[in-house]
Amino acid sequence: MKERIVAATPLISLLLFLFSGFVLESWGMGVSFFLLIPLSFILLSKNYLQKLNQMMPLLALLVFLWLHFGADLAHPGWIVFFAIPISDTLIGGKLNVKKIITLTITLSYIVLGLTIEGFWHPGWLIFLLIPIINILFFPSQSMRFYSKHSNTFKSKIYQYAKNETDGEFEDID
Repeated sequence: MKERIVAATPLISLLLFLFSGFVLESWGMGVSFFLLIPLSFILLSKNYLQKLNQMMPLLALLVFLWLHFGADLAHPGWIVFFAIPISDTLIGGKLNVKKIITLTITLSYIVLGLTIEGFWHPGWLIFLLIPIINILFFPSQSMRFYSKHSNTFKSKIYQYAKNETDGEFEDID
């Protein structure tokens, strides 16, 4: 049955597009129904949550287009794009401290933006807290500063090049 629904989705999208254009007189909203074609394949697959996480950008775009063209709600409709990092944090992989910080700051921004008048701008600056907190309190292994005394491959090459040029090749004539 799932295969039949996926196969019929282009025709369903066309029907919704024409209905939206002729009956609702909203051709812009109707175009967004064509995004149902790839979305139906993903939503009807076996690994539902993983596929939903992968398709969240497309789904957020679809909802935003419906809000914008169908109800003229581009603002605050752009909030649906926050579903992308939120779904990735909750569904994609293990939940660690860095993801919890990202989720907390994102949800705080949404709540504060909806409750405090005029917070959306410059309130977005709180997103700079994510890398600041992660760098200060949870540094990754790749953030090690270079030390020529460390025993890494890079330091051995540096030391070899330094020893080769310490006077041996200065007096070529």
